[in-house]
Amino acid sequence: MRQAGLSNRVYRLEADKGYFFLRLPRPETAGMVDRFSEAWNINIAARLSIGLPPVFCEPESGVLLTRAVEPAALAPDDLPVHLGQAIGRLHASGANFKGRLSADQVIDAQKKAVSSRSDLLREVGALDEALVELASLETGSLQNVLVPSHGDLSPGNCLATSEKFWLIDWEYSAMAEPEWDIAYTVLEHEFSSAQEHLLLEAYRANGSAQRCPTPRQLEIMKVKCDTVSALWALEQLRQESDRTDFLGFARERRDRALSRAANIIR
Repeated sequence: MRQAGLSNRVYRLEADKGYFFLRLPRPETAGMVDRFSEAWNINIAARLSIGLPPVFCEPESGVLLTRAVEPAALAPDDLPVHLGQAIGRLHASGANFKGRLSADQVIDAQKKAVSSRSDLLREVGALDEALVELASLETGSLQNVLVPSHGDLSPGNCLATSEKFWLIDWEYSAMAEPEWDIAYTVLEHEFSSAQEHLLLEAYRANGSAQRCPTPRQLEIMKVKCDTVSALWALEQLRQESDRTDFLGFARERRDRALSRAANIIR
């Protein structure tokens, strides 16, 4: 049975030996993900009991098979606690993930990818000035602290069952600043201030108190994460994808980033 998937083809399989999820990368995304690093990181996450153990993983092709688990509903305030616990344990694990995830480098690469479309670059032009101003405020940040990170903690990659909470889809996992996973989680799940507080409390309580970013560091990373999301949407437009309103999405994330940047700089 076909499942939702933007960058991959995903299927739920029913077999004599149980239920499984099969991931097949789309041909147009070949080379965009380091599958060997992903395979390494998936196995570490599985040993930490944070990621679903792979049944079959072939980095040469990007084919991945895991057992299916049945999701369970969570109360609104339970989700940030579970996420804070999982992220805190991952960041405090001392694991050595392959790959390096840097928001600044991702933004530079994305801008280069859409550089042939001046109309698209103009959509985020105002963010360039904001990011330059924010860079002057980053002294004393956690930039030199790198931790094993999931990298893409959107709602579809966080799976609660009746027995356990799993993080899935480790395509963009790497070593990164702690604030990346936290900021991205808060934004993508649209957490309120109270829910963000619950996430941070659980994060600190699970071994990552010394790694927890300051409020300013976290707010600056939120601006960068929204910039990454806006540029990602513009990349889809450059590729002439019409599966959703990518321009509207890009403008929404751009405006949110600009508003947050103005509050930080003020």
